[in-house]
Amino acid sequence: MYLFDADSVVVSTAVELLRVHQPASVEDPSCGGCGEPAPCAVATNAMQIRSAADLAAGFGEP
Repeated sequence: MYLFDADSVVVSTAVELLRVHQPASVEDPSCGGCGEPAPCAVATNAMQIRSAADLAAGFGEP
């Protein structure tokens, strides 16, 4: 099992963080989760984890 399997708690947490850390609105581009300019550091890191999970899924199980 890879650290970034789609079923791992790491990936599911990253997906949930991405759901919360989105721009507040079109008029207000700050993060709705933390108020930082979007994309905030949390969203950026979560996107990297999701990308790693997508890449790992392309390789299949060892």
